[in-house]
Amino acid sequence: MFTKTGIPTPDDIETLATLLFSMPSLGAPVWINNQTIAVLDDRSGVPQVSFLDTKTGDLQARTSFPERILTLLGRPGSGNLVFGMDTGGNEKQQLWRLPVHGGDPVRLTTNDGAIHEPGAIATDGNTVVYRSNERDEALFDIRGSNITNFDTMIWMEADGMPSPLAASSEQRTVLVSRLNTNLDASLLLVKPETGDTLDLIPHEGEASLKDATFSNDGKTVWAISNFDSEFFRVLRIDPKTRALEVAFSTNWDVEAFALSPDESSIAISVNEDGISKPGILALTPGASVQWLEIEAGVIDRLSWSPDGNRLAFGLSTPTRPGRILVAERDGSISTFDAEAGTGSLDLPQPQVIRYTTFDGRQVPAFWYTPAGEGPWPVVVEVHGGPESQRRIGFAPPTSLWLSLGVAVLATNVRGSTGYGKEYCHLDDVDKRLDAVRDLAEAVTWLRTRDDVDPDRISVMGGSYGGFMTLAALTFYPELWRAGVDLVGICNFVSFLERTGPWRRKHRAAEYGTLEHDRELLTHISPLTHIDRLVAPLFVIHGRNDPRVPLYEAEQVVAALEAKGQDVHLMVFDDEGHGLSKRQNRIAGYAAAAAFMLDQFAKPDGTGAAPR
Repeated sequence: MFTKTGIPTPDDIETLATLLFSMPSLGAPVWINNQTIAVLDDRSGVPQVSFLDTKTGDLQARTSFPERILTLLGRPGSGNLVFGMDTGGNEKQQLWRLPVHGGDPVRLTTNDGAIHEPGAIATDGNTVVYRSNERDEALFDIRGSNITNFDTMIWMEADGMPSPLAASSEQRTVLVSRLNTNLDASLLLVKPETGDTLDLIPHEGEASLKDATFSNDGKTVWAISNFDSEFFRVLRIDPKTRALEVAFSTNWDVEAFALSPDESSIAISVNEDGISKPGILALTPGASVQWLEIEAGVIDRLSWSPDGNRLAFGLSTPTRPGRILVAERDGSISTFDAEAGTGSLDLPQPQVIRYTTFDGRQVPAFWYTPAGEGPWPVVVEVHGGPESQRRIGFAPPTSLWLSLGVAVLATNVRGSTGYGKEYCHLDDVDKRLDAVRDLAEAVTWLRTRDDVDPDRISVMGGSYGGFMTLAALTFYPELWRAGVDLVGICNFVSFLERTGPWRRKHRAAEYGTLEHDRELLTHISPLTHIDRLVAPLFVIHGRNDPRVPLYEAEQVVAALEAKGQDVHLMVFDDEGHGLSKRQNRIAGYAAAAAFMLDQFAKPDGTGAAPR
């Protein structure tokens, strides 16, 4: 669709973006009974709660708020679901109760200025356990509240960044993940009545934690951790003795698990090179995993039916948004879409590639190419985090580029998760700019290809990926035609001073501290080197962003305007850290695409130097 001599009109691009961003998705399945699943359903434009009948395929909307629902919890037979919803993207979730058998949702929490993030429903089905910073903005309590009358007690007083994972009513205990750094956590067994706390995985060094739960009798704890390992494994722990054994491991991360109701098996999902691989492992000696045959994509929450006969999970693929899959014990699978007749986009599947970077390491990436023959312009995409990973799931912005005739290289530069502990730490503190150099080497790889236009390569990222975009444009200005920065960091000093106080401490191991590393933080900040940035830049930010405040966007735009730079800013008043509302996503990404195609269409570029 894109050529050097002509580009689609902004109206054409918006029409295409509307089509792509309006494809509805389902996710976060929670069984209500053996036939019905509660799901998050974004047909309205933001995720809401719907009930899916797995016998008829009917999908019934149960909430209709204008704001997004972020968290959905339930326990079969309890009669209630609990969900968390924020306002305008501010991440200050409030708790709501939704009666399963009819009736309107009931708000449970009342302090709009505090975060109430639900973590678990206790085994009695009557108690929701959540974390709240209502007493102290910078710290979180673990609280337990009766779902019906909302009688509340503090189960664990403010202690850094804890999150509840599971609660056993019979044993009157709760499992809590407490962050020590962003990549190190303690798994705590907390007894609210006595205040006793036991670290179930005492360790030196680093051990991250993804999830944990109790056995039915509370005498065993199951967890996913990379304790004493490069990769995440399923662990079985005796909470009395803290004896630990590995129940399942592989040379990739286990990303999710679910213990069957009768505890005869566990469902697992392995993140294999950015692609989810689900299976069922019988808990008998010598048993092997029964792998489920699905399309290459990313799985969202594993959930067993109450009778243990069926396993539900969400699945998002490169060409199809999230849908619910239900696997029988024999491996057969049923698929449920948000709308009847939902199909896949007619786009090529990405290729998993690796390119060699400056120190000889191999950097993993997904290479997406549009229809037809090149040479194509390219957008290099950078994920946020940085402790995150670009996955192979449905990404409407990527689909938009491909539909417009632009290739995409989605990178997992050093510092990304999914490839072991060592790789994840290669960008820490004073090694930050090594990750930026990985982006520069991506351009080197691209320019070896005959199907790439070497003078039309741009960069785009959100959050930490926004920092990477700005850093690539300032430290390697000769490589890029243009850039798009979404909610990115331009100045690490002002970012750390203004980010949510509950986050500041836990960014220190990754970025450094204001007390000890201010000079380094200043040096690696793109704002310090803004005079070197010459490529046109498009900036998108949410006014209510609690993670990377709007001030970051305002600083970089003001600095570029002062030197007469080509820079554009879009601020969304009802968004926070990214764009969550459908109409905002359409408007923001369509405008960014129109900007980028305009830069690609210029005969010799505004910013990129000739080779």
